[in-house]
Amino acid sequence: GSRAAPTPSPACRRRDATALRCRSSGLAAAMLAKRLNLPGGRSRAKGTSIPHAVLNVVLGRRGASIDGEESGDLLIKKFDIPEDAYGAAILAFVRDLPEVMSGNADEDEWELAFMGCLFSVILLVANLVLQCSLMCFVYYYVVAGDIRGVQERFRDFRASAFDEAGAFRVDLWSAYDGKDKLCSIAMWNRPFYYSVLFCWTLVMLIEVRKSEELIRRIWKVQGCEAANQMLEWRGEVRCVVAFTWVTKGMIILFVGLPKMCISIVLLWLGCEWLSATIEFESLVMNTVAMAFIVSIDEILFEAILPQHQRDDVANIDLVLPTHKKSDAKYWERKQRKSFRQSAAYMLAAGLFIVAYAEYFQDVLPTNIHIVRDHCQTLLDQTQQPFCNGWTWYLRGNPAARECFGFRKTPVRAFNVSARKLSAKSLAPPHVQMSTHLRRGAP
Repeated sequence: GSRAAPTPSPACRRRDATALRCRSSGLAAAMLAKRLNLPGGRSRAKGTSIPHAVLNVVLGRRGASIDGEESGDLLIKKFDIPEDAYGAAILAFVRDLPEVMSGNADEDEWELAFMGCLFSVILLVANLVLQCSLMCFVYYYVVAGDIRGVQERFRDFRASAFDEAGAFRVDLWSAYDGKDKLCSIAMWNRPFYYSVLFCWTLVMLIEVRKSEELIRRIWKVQGCEAANQMLEWRGEVRCVVAFTWVTKGMIILFVGLPKMCISIVLLWLGCEWLSATIEFESLVMNTVAMAFIVSIDEILFEAILPQHQRDDVANIDLVLPTHKKSDAKYWERKQRKSFRQSAAYMLAAGLFIVAYAEYFQDVLPTNIHIVRDHCQTLLDQTQQPFCNGWTWYLRGNPAARECFGFRKTPVRAFNVSARKLSAKSLAPPHVQMSTHLRRGAP
């Protein structure tokens, strides 16, 4: 008969770091064996340790290694969950919520599990509310106003530079007073406009790919029947080796899909804001402002959760059993598939930019490019430097004097003349008249 497993302290069972120390002394291994009905302190087969046996039970495979590196001909990969509000929610659904719902934990354990679950759920709700609210506020109070301002400028241009038949008139354009305001709109410069949209699309493509990969990996994690089979030790890291169908559905519904939807909405909202930008220098500031909304989940994670909860999120991984490492054709197909996925994302990004700029954007008509040559000429005349640095570096000071010439009147003489003129203008009228008569003027 095996010995009865010693009862670990609540802190030992709760905290990962403390549990690692307990594991080294055999307490955590005995506890895991008790929960999975394994002989305490013994392996199920000769030469197989408790962690190996645990993963065999959970994965339903023989020879599977909990270290995730290799066991026989099977390779197991691990993936980190995101260190943000969504990752905290995943940890709560996998670890804390089952302990709260089971009712088997003692009072201290249940309280810690309840607090961890409560903080993580509040953090997830606050993140979703803040991101959705900020997107609405940014559109109604910022983007909509910028769109109206750009449309008013374009309407004034159409009314002033076109004749009754709708033909552009160069003479009317020359007399148009709003040229500076119109040419500050970024959409008329199509290469620059497309470049800005492409950069913003790449920024949001990162978030879209992270969301898609998270959903795909959550879906690939195999299922289990009991909640106590979802977590296991992998070396010195606690890993998620399986999901119950309820837990997997909750994670996809409340974590994966909201993260994906917010990324897509932010992609469209950022394109609208960048299209309505009325100053070239504002493009960078608008991009930074939109990126701030993207990072709210990480800001809340760092600002609200206690340190030990953040460490738990950082130390937990998803374990995915993969194909045999000796199957070269499988890994070649997998690599080709990865390249095809990246190419598909880039193609989709390019098609989205063209479709949005030419068909879907509702800021301005696409025929604003008719003023491209006129605006470029105006910018060359008013916003380009009139001297180039290489002229005076190569030709010396004479070239600099041509660009930044000095006043012909000497400074001292100019100051004396200015003082005389000032004294004369400030003298009383009768003094000025007497001076004028003394000079013999009529």
